[in-house]
Amino acid sequence: MTKFDKEQFTWDGMYLMYRGRHSQSVNMEVARPGCHPSWNGLPQPSFIARFKYGSKPWKSWVKAIIENYTVEEYLAEVKSSSPLEAVNKVGYSGSGRYFSKKAAPVVLYPNTMTWTVE
Repeated sequence: MTKFDKEQFTWDGMYLMYRGRHSQSVNMEVARPGCHPSWNGLPQPSFIARFKYGSKPWKSWVKAIIENYTVEEYLAEVKSSSPLEAVNKVGYSGSGRYFSKKAAPVVLYPNTMTWTVE
């Protein structure tokens, strides 16, 4: 199992891709014969997510994915469901709101107007 490398994510304004090597990666010259010579020896980018409308919180997605999945686990999860379902499963709640399981929950006690961290 290969851990995600944060530096290998690329985002072009709509598509989030991962350019790192992993156990399922294939080199570009094998996947796309006749590709530009600058791609020779590099792995074919893996599709992570598409941000079509509205806000594009790709950095929150990267954080949620890195903390909860390996590359192979995420790609398998996306094959059986969708990218949104995969990140929702690990705590992503939309619009850039990802709360790590490592963070302490903040609780507002009713009628007291006090906040505490548990």
